[in-house]
Amino acid sequence: MKKSLIVWSAFALLFAATACTKSSPSRPSDLTANGGGGTVTDATNGTTITTPVMVSPTVNQQFKFSDQPLTLTVKNAAQTGSGALTYSFEVATDAAFVSKVYSKDGVPEGGNGQTSLKIDTLAGPGAKSYFWRTRVSSASTAGLYSAGRAFAVGPQVVITAPAIASPTAGGTVGDNGSLTVSNAAVTGPAGAIVYRFEVSDSTAFTNLVFVSTVGQGANQTSATLTAKLVTNGTYFWRTLASDPSTGASGPYSAVGSFKYVPFDWSQAIMVSSPFDFATWAETAKITSVEFTGGGPFLVDFDKRDSPDRWIDTPFGDGNLEYTLGLCGNINGRWYCSAVVQFWHGRELTASGDANDIAGSWFYDPARWGPLAGYQPRDGETVGIFACAGNCRNNNAGDRSYIKERTNLAFVQWGTSATFR
Repeated sequence: MKKSLIVWSAFALLFAATACTKSSPSRPSDLTANGGGGTVTDATNGTTITTPVMVSPTVNQQFKFSDQPLTLTVKNAAQTGSGALTYSFEVATDAAFVSKVYSKDGVPEGGNGQTSLKIDTLAGPGAKSYFWRTRVSSASTAGLYSAGRAFAVGPQVVITAPAIASPTAGGTVGDNGSLTVSNAAVTGPAGAIVYRFEVSDSTAFTNLVFVSTVGQGANQTSATLTAKLVTNGTYFWRTLASDPSTGASGPYSAVGSFKYVPFDWSQAIMVSSPFDFATWAETAKITSVEFTGGGPFLVDFDKRDSPDRWIDTPFGDGNLEYTLGLCGNINGRWYCSAVVQFWHGRELTASGDANDIAGSWFYDPARWGPLAGYQPRDGETVGIFACAGNCRNNNAGDRSYIKERTNLAFVQWGTSATFR
């Protein structure tokens, strides 16, 4: 009895404060309340119920398309009776709720004073405004609908799975090797696309040994593998593309695999250069590789112009100081050749056009074999080195006046780098 008096006292105050109340001899028809707090009383049993108070989405709240499915939440209604309450939710594209795109009746009342419903994903392409409302019902009484509240869903962006380009199944990757995919297809008003590369020691990808997120390249996107891996170990990799500005994300690519084989001069195949190159002393270090964009690439090393620079060696009618070379990974094997000859003081631009290595460096199949016609892709990992004297067309290592070389500097083709 005490509980009933408290409930009826609360409703008495509510009735005094609201002008939106309806009584009915049977089941009330739908009325839309102008705001929260409207009540309906069933004259047959005296049950009175209030209109639920809308909580979220808030007024004119903006959502990304990828935020879906959305959840509608209301503050639970009050009633004077003891029957179970259920909730109805409606979503429409107009404020009059003529064009409904979603509705759900009979939603059980939730705990903690609120009731929530996760609705279906609203169909694309998005960039649209919606209205939602709610009401509560008891066994014989339907309450008033709340006023419609607007919210908006942003445009839909659809991203497909990237396609693995290299390494393909069974390939190898060395130190600072590249993982490369063909770019995903994107529809809709996307922002800057990024790619997440994952490497694992199992196909389940429960243990990630390497993760890298990089911006999209022109046609392909690559990540440089910098993890410490087990020599000759087999690893699995995949990637997905996403648009941080809209929250859109595509599916993962197919899973690729590779064997980690660190670069070893003794395992590299020297082409038209000294056969004993692996035994040469490493006495200098590449300091920078600069790509100028549609032109020559500039390679410098610490002994090129220093007081202790490599000595000049006779060549033709003059002298040579060093030969610039490149190593490329072709079908899982490293092939290396020193091609461009430099005398002391020759301009670094003599390296040639970075976009025409196939034509200006490796143009002759008789001399360069597997390297003939080789053109590194943008983002592909290659090795750059220099060797003392003339190393071009010099297969007999015993003819070299000195046997010194730089380190092998790994770079992503087209991307400048400084080494310390």
